[in-house]
Amino acid sequence: MSLLKTYSDGMLKQSPSSRPVFLSDGDLTEIQLHSVESINDLHRNHSEQPQKAASGGRPPLLPFALPSNGNVSTSVLRPSARQTNQPPNEAQKYYPRILIYASLSLLLITLAVILFVVVKQASTVSSLSEVLLQHLGQFQEVSQLKHKLQLLERNLSTTGH
Repeated sequence: MSLLKTYSDGMLKQSPSSRPVFLSDGDLTEIQLHSVESINDLHRNHSEQPQKAASGGRPPLLPFALPSNGNVSTSVLRPSARQTNQPPNEAQKYYPRILIYASLSLLLITLAVILFVVVKQASTVSSLSEVLLQHLGQFQEVSQLKHKLQLLERNLSTTGH
């Protein structure tokens, strides 16, 4: 076994200076059983891990039992397979609520902008109508003055001046 190097992906590779070593199914099962026992021993010996998990640390890994046939499936040994069975974290749990609140906030902001524009247009229309009424009044005054000037002009022309 000392001639073999283990890598993080769980594969065994032959060292360049040695001859190939072939492992039987029984040897592989024995290695897997030894790994499982070591993990279970670690869990039993480290009782402070649940306290760390309660204080916000990583939750403890739970020991598992071997199937009756003695084979350990690779999904038990791979950490990535175990992660799929974990409950969702806080962000994933509240994601739908966050989306709803964000949508409602966006809707309220849009309504506020629309209301602001409508009020601004209403005040603009009101001021324009006031200016129009003022101009209409001035136009009527100018019309009356013009009419009076025409009358005065007729009176002057009839008197002979």
